[in-house]
Amino acid sequence: MKAFSIICVISILLLAGCGKSKKQQETTPTPSVAVDHPQLRTVVYTFEYPGYLQAEQTVNLVARVSGYLESYQFTPGQRVSEGQTLFVIEPQPYKDKVTQAEANVESSKSKLAYTKASYERMQEAVKTKAISEIDYLQAQSDYGEALAAYEEARSQLSLANIDLSYCIVKAPFTGRISRNMVDPGNMVGTDAGNSALATIYKDNQMYLYFNMAYPDFARLPKNTPSALPVTIQDVNNPEKTWIAALDYNSPNIDLTTGTLNLRAIARNPNGELLSGMYVKVIVPYKSVPKAIVIPESSLGTNQGGRYVYLVGPDDTIVFRQVEVGVLTPDGMREITSGLTLEDRYVTKALINVRPGMKIKPDVRAVGVCPLLIGRK
Repeated sequence: MKAFSIICVISILLLAGCGKSKKQQETTPTPSVAVDHPQLRTVVYTFEYPGYLQAEQTVNLVARVSGYLESYQFTPGQRVSEGQTLFVIEPQPYKDKVTQAEANVESSKSKLAYTKASYERMQEAVKTKAISEIDYLQAQSDYGEALAAYEEARSQLSLANIDLSYCIVKAPFTGRISRNMVDPGNMVGTDAGNSALATIYKDNQMYLYFNMAYPDFARLPKNTPSALPVTIQDVNNPEKTWIAALDYNSPNIDLTTGTLNLRAIARNPNGELLSGMYVKVIVPYKSVPKAIVIPESSLGTNQGGRYVYLVGPDDTIVFRQVEVGVLTPDGMREITSGLTLEDRYVTKALINVRPGMKIKPDVRAVGVCPLLIGRK
């Protein structure tokens, strides 16, 4: 009887404990999980290539006459205007040559007038046999020589004026100039070693050069590669970008690399782009106007590829394998297969959920962005 009482007490305690455990399970709260709907956006597929910039026009200023460099009249590294005087080479010796050439012109002009008048008189005299044929031919020869000497003197004067003009080196266009390569007081123009004065760059527009693999080039929009806008990105500061327009592609493929050389033109009103600057070139080749995108952080990876956790109609977790496309600059990934706009997906903390798990969805606001440019 005593043993029976003990067994009854133990049974009552066990039943009370089981009831308490069941009650605790029933009162365990359903976890709240952040979910969202996919967004619909326009994404652009792009290629990325290294490139470099070159000024639209580059001119090496050289001394075209020899002489002492008197001065330079610009601030090195700054912009200069078309026609602005940059260098002055000692002009006096060339002014003297101009004066001498002018005197020769006047002398030969006077001699030409005299020989012409003699020749004209001889023409009349020879008709009446007043002079011999030899005298007439001599007068004709003297006139021809005087005419040639006059033309030669005029030519020398023109050359002397040209040489004098070379003493003043002017800017051929508006652009940025390098430092002076020769200091005033030095002899210039005597050989190649002292003829280079400075370099001037026409940089209001810049040429962008890069090489593209032919298979990629073949994927560009047909009949429009020359009008295709591309993006120039600073390799040291990706936030700095500029827009350029393709205007040239080489007519042949390089046999060694299998690439084509392309060129684009970019406006450079503020002078931010510098000749010789290495940049990243982003070339768009395909646009998807209504692409489904979700944050990259909402995707998991397994041996089968990429996956997401969806929330079913009964608020339970569902595993879904998906196919992905480009990754956009703000971290959104295109979903090309396996997801619809009506689906709800788990946005974060993927390790805290599992298929079949019951949750309380915490739906976030759905945002729409008109354009995203991405890459694979």
